[in-house]
Amino acid sequence: MLNFKGLVFSPDFENKAKKNFAEAQDYIDGQCLKYLPDYTPISMDKGYNRRLKKVIPFTGKGKMSKAHKVPQPGLIINTEPKARHEYYTNKGYSGPNRGKYWFERMKADHKDDILKGLNKLK
Repeated sequence: MLNFKGLVFSPDFENKAKKNFAEAQDYIDGQCLKYLPDYTPISMDKGYNRRLKKVIPFTGKGKMSKAHKVPQPGLIINTEPKARHEYYTNKGYSGPNRGKYWFERMKADHKDDILKGLNKLK
Protein backbone atom coordinates (compact mmCIF):
# COMPACT_ATOMS: atom_id res chain seq x y z
CA MET A 1 0.00 0.00 0.00
CA LEU A 2 1.23 3.46 -0.90
CA ASN A 3 1.19 6.22 1.66
CA PHE A 4 0.37 9.61 0.18
CA LYS A 5 0.21 11.38 3.52
CA GLY A 6 1.63 14.87 3.18
CA LEU A 7 1.58 14.83 -0.63
CA VAL A 8 0.42 18.18 -1.98
CA PHE A 9 -0.70 18.67 -5.57
CA SER A 10 -0.36 21.98 -7.36
CA PRO A 11 -3.58 24.04 -7.34
CA ASP A 12 -4.08 23.68 -11.09
CA PHE A 13 -3.26 19.95 -11.22
CA GLU A 14 -6.86 18.87 -11.77
CA ASN A 15 -7.43 21.37 -14.60
CA LYS A 16 -4.17 20.40 -16.34
CA ALA A 17 -4.93 16.71 -16.00
CA LYS A 18 -8.43 17.16 -17.48
CA LYS A 19 -7.04 19.26 -20.34
CA ASN A 20 -4.32 16.72 -21.14
CA PHE A 21 -6.79 13.85 -21.02
CA ALA A 22 -9.20 15.70 -23.32
CA GLU A 23 -6.42 16.41 -25.84
CA ALA A 24 -5.33 12.77 -25.78
CA GLN A 25 -8.90 11.54 -26.24
CA ASP A 26 -9.48 13.93 -29.15
CA TYR A 27 -6.30 12.69 -30.81
CA ILE A 28 -7.28 9.03 -30.38
CA ASP A 29 -10.81 9.68 -31.67
CA GLY A 30 -9.40 11.50 -34.70
CA GLN A 31 -6.96 8.72 -35.51
CA CYS A 32 -9.71 6.10 -35.22
CA LEU A 33 -11.89 8.11 -37.61
CA LYS A 34 -8.92 8.31 -39.99
CA TYR A 35 -8.29 4.54 -40.05
CA LEU A 36 -11.83 3.12 -39.73
CA PRO A 37 -13.04 3.75 -43.31
CA ASP A 38 -10.48 1.25 -44.61
CA TYR A 39 -11.94 -1.48 -42.38
CA THR A 40 -15.66 -0.71 -42.56
CA PRO A 41 -17.72 -2.48 -45.23
CA ILE A 42 -18.58 -0.16 -48.06
CA SER A 43 -22.24 -1.14 -48.05
CA MET A 44 -24.12 -4.39 -48.10
CA ASP A 45 -27.27 -2.89 -49.63
CA LYS A 46 -28.42 -4.47 -52.83
CA GLY A 47 -30.45 -2.79 -55.50
CA TYR A 48 -32.29 -4.10 -58.51
CA ASN A 49 -31.27 -2.52 -61.80
CA ARG A 50 -34.32 -2.61 -64.07
CA ARG A 51 -32.35 -1.85 -67.21
CA LEU A 52 -29.90 -4.74 -66.63
CA LYS A 53 -32.60 -6.88 -65.01
CA LYS A 54 -30.33 -8.07 -62.20
CA VAL A 55 -29.45 -7.38 -58.59
CA ILE A 56 -26.51 -5.03 -58.20
CA PRO A 57 -24.63 -5.34 -54.87
CA PHE A 58 -23.22 -2.37 -52.98
CA THR A 59 -25.59 0.29 -54.24
CA GLY A 60 -24.92 2.82 -51.47
CA LYS A 61 -21.19 2.60 -52.14
CA GLY A 62 -19.20 4.34 -49.45
CA LYS A 63 -22.05 5.30 -47.15
CA MET A 64 -21.25 2.95 -44.27
CA SER A 65 -17.51 3.56 -44.34
CA LYS A 66 -18.09 7.33 -44.11
CA ALA A 67 -20.76 7.22 -41.39
CA HIS A 68 -18.54 7.15 -38.29
CA LYS A 69 -19.28 9.92 -35.78
CA VAL A 70 -17.99 10.91 -32.34
CA PRO A 71 -21.06 12.06 -30.34
CA GLN A 72 -18.96 12.39 -27.19
CA PRO A 73 -15.25 11.88 -26.48
CA GLY A 74 -14.31 8.21 -26.44
CA LEU A 75 -17.48 7.03 -28.18
CA ILE A 76 -17.42 6.28 -31.90
CA ILE A 77 -20.63 5.20 -33.60
CA ASN A 78 -21.64 4.35 -37.14
CA THR A 79 -24.90 6.05 -38.06
CA GLU A 80 -25.89 3.73 -40.89
CA PRO A 81 -29.01 1.67 -40.03
CA LYS A 82 -27.41 -1.68 -40.92
CA ALA A 83 -24.07 -0.98 -39.21
CA ARG A 84 -24.74 -3.04 -36.09
CA HIS A 85 -25.79 -6.07 -38.11
CA GLU A 86 -22.80 -5.71 -40.44
CA TYR A 87 -20.40 -5.29 -37.50
CA TYR A 88 -21.17 -8.81 -36.30
CA THR A 89 -22.03 -10.66 -39.53
CA ASN A 90 -20.22 -9.13 -42.51
CA LYS A 91 -18.30 -11.63 -44.64
CA GLY A 92 -15.75 -9.07 -45.95
CA TYR A 93 -16.81 -9.19 -49.60
CA SER A 94 -16.11 -5.52 -50.21
CA GLY A 95 -12.34 -5.54 -49.77
CA PRO A 96 -9.37 -7.26 -48.11
CA ASN A 97 -9.44 -5.23 -44.87
CA ARG A 98 -13.19 -4.86 -44.73
CA GLY A 99 -15.46 -7.16 -42.77
CA LYS A 100 -16.95 -7.75 -39.35
CA TYR A 101 -15.46 -6.39 -36.09
CA TRP A 102 -13.90 -3.51 -38.00
CA PHE A 103 -13.01 -1.47 -34.92
CA GLU A 104 -11.21 -4.37 -33.24
CA ARG A 105 -9.25 -5.19 -36.40
CA MET A 106 -8.34 -1.53 -36.98
CA LYS A 107 -7.19 -1.25 -33.37
CA ALA A 108 -5.02 -4.36 -33.66
CA ASP A 109 -3.37 -3.08 -36.85
CA HIS A 110 -2.87 0.57 -35.86
CA LYS A 111 -2.54 0.58 -32.07
CA ASP A 112 1.21 1.20 -32.21
CA ASP A 113 0.82 4.05 -34.73
CA ILE A 114 -1.80 5.74 -32.58
CA LEU A 115 0.28 5.36 -29.39
CA LYS A 116 3.41 6.75 -31.12
CA GLY A 117 1.47 9.82 -32.19
CA LEU A 118 -0.05 10.16 -28.76
CA ASN A 119 3.38 10.12 -27.13
CA LYS A 120 4.42 13.00 -29.41
CA LEU A 121 1.64 15.15 -27.93
CA LYS A 122 3.42 15.33 -24.58
